[in-house]
Amino acid sequence: MAFVRVGQFKALPDRTEELRAIYETEAIPAIRAASGNISAVLLQQHQEREAFMAVTVWNTAEDAERYDRSGQAAAMVDKIRFAFAGPPSLSTYDAFGVPQQG
Repeated sequence: MAFVRVGQFKALPDRTEELRAIYETEAIPAIRAASGNISAVLLQQHQEREAFMAVTVWNTAEDAERYDRSGQAAAMVDKIRFAFAGPPSLSTYDAFGVPQQG
């Protein structure tokens, strides 16, 4: 069974485009290159354009934790922290029906 991490946060209204560009060009490729990563996407809500969810899907929880321990996750958050309207939250899930990769 796959492991999913969901980071939720709100951006400052005048920083959403910059945040989105940095996440798409820097964070997503780095996360996808990490061992055990299946997918990484950034979601921007239609109803509230400042609301985002960063979703990463991993083969195992250990893969996600290894990426976290590498310091890369913290470095990516630091690159977009300037745009946060408040502290982000992180939730984790077991994902069913996701093909394992590797």
